[in-house]
Amino acid sequence: MENLTNQVLNLKSGKKYFVLRQASYKGVTYFLGAEITPDGEDFTNQFVFFEDIKRDGKSLVKEVKDPAILQVLAKNIKLD
Repeated sequence: MENLTNQVLNLKSGKKYFVLRQASYKGVTYFLGAEITPDGEDFTNQFVFFEDIKRDGKSLVKEVKDPAILQVLAKNIKLD
């Protein structure tokens, strides 16, 4: 598991997220990202949990939608 904390995730949609935290739960890696404004100078108020998915030797991310997983992540990933 590569540590992506403090790195930028560039999505196919063109949106960019700054990785604030990374955690593993039941063998799956998750990231908490803060959306970066289009000018790249600040963050929006949009925070998203992503799941790391390995496919064909590449790492992809998918937004977490499962309410049970979101609850566990929100409860256990602390921001200082």
